Amino acid sequence: MRAEQCELHTLPEYDMVFFLLLPTQIGHRFFIDAIEEILHYRKNSKTIFLAIDESYRLEEQERVEIMLELKASISHLVPNPTVFFVSSLFATIHSEYELGQISLEDVRQNRDVMISVKGEGLLMGRQLQENHIPMLLEISKMDKVYGLVEEFAEGVKRTGVDVSKENWLVLGPPGMGKSTVIRSLQSNANKPDYITFVNETPVTSDDKRYYDKLIIVLDLDSNKWMSYLEDLCSVYVGLDKMIFVNKCDEFMFYGKSRQQLQSEIDLKLRKLTSDPIFFVSAYYYEQYHLLQSGQITEQDIIENPEIVLTDSLDFPIIKEKNRSVLSELLQTQSGFHTLLHIWE
Repeated sequence: MRAEQCELHTLPEYDMVFFLLLPTQIGHRFFIDAIEEILHYRKNSKTIFLAIDESYRLEEQERVEIMLELKASISHLVPNPTVFFVSSLFATIHSEYELGQISLEDVRQNRDVMISVKGEGLLMGRQLQENHIPMLLEISKMDKVYGLVEEFAEGVKRTGVDVSKENWLVLGPPGMGKSTVIRSLQSNANKPDYITFVNETPVTSDDKRYYDKLIIVLDLDSNKWMSYLEDLCSVYVGLDKMIFVNKCDEFMFYGKSRQQLQSEIDLKLRKLTSDPIFFVSAYYYEQYHLLQSGQITEQDIIENPEIVLTDSLDFPIIKEKNRSVLSELLQTQSGFHTLLHIWE
């Protein structure tokens, strides 16, 4: 673990980035521009942390106001950032004393060093004794920053997230087609290069902090996943989610029209979440992509019994008679043509 200043183009090499700000710099244009520039080089906003320096000068109400102003000023860039109130001065003095670089007398002569001690009041100058020195680190709050750095670095290693990108976690019960959904999303020509998908259940619930968004993959049988979804929504509170109801090409097996089945599922989902819901067939989109790239032909689609394309009334069509529009039908009935705006 190393802490250092760096050139902007090297930012993707680091596990995390810290901003050290003075209270008077909150909301300034240069600060917001700096955040934007950093996110140009590394898209993972979860690994950007903010520290407000000289916090020992602030009253509690001032801290609350600064926190609110800070979060509001960058909410469009870093939603719900992790913010520390610190004193780099006190931390430096403590470190230099521990290393023998300054003496107790040097600390006493520093007019900025004032320590509030219960039962003794505010101590400064010659009132300061050797047993007060450890309190400088405690007041500085830098020990909490050090702890976060160690914990976060371990979490990055454990989860394997790419700190230079947005990491979208993909979860769902077995048999929902998660892998096919991920392949379809990866092959989408509109997907930015800075987005990566993670198909791995987190080791702990705290690991959610390392991901930018959550995609939940379900199918048309709500009886199989309702309790699973309830648990997931309770664990991943605060993380932006998208619901993908996959295998929509299988609607005919449920004895209902596509629209009726989707409306019923949408109603059930809305009781649990207000997050965006997409009804898709990842298998159809994968076949569309293979057809577009020349890896399969129209004849392969026609002869594939698993592909049942339908008309506007949900009646199966004769694929042979619609050979010229098979590609368009696959894309439309996959539902993935509606996902273009999710990359914005």
